Amino acid sequence: MDPMIRTLRIVGWVFLAIAVNVVAWGVGTLWLEAGPAGIQALLDPANAVVWITTLLTFAPAVASFYAAYLLKRREQDD
Repeated sequence: MDPMIRTLRIVGWVFLAIAVNVVAWGVGTLWLEAGPAGIQALLDPANAVVWITTLLTFAPAVASFYAAYLLKRREQDD
């Protein structure tokens, strides 16, 4: 396996671990500060800012995994 593909996968897992921890700590802190009402407000489907921010939090991990996938596919085609 190409070292670049391996590096991108490792970076993807690191970004994923960081993103999961950031989201989990944020939800946990919200639970402690606002209780169940805060969690309901957070998970409200109309709260687009929260959903976009969450997607942007996970975007580097998804991009790293996708780049590794594309490089592996290119390597197999050659």
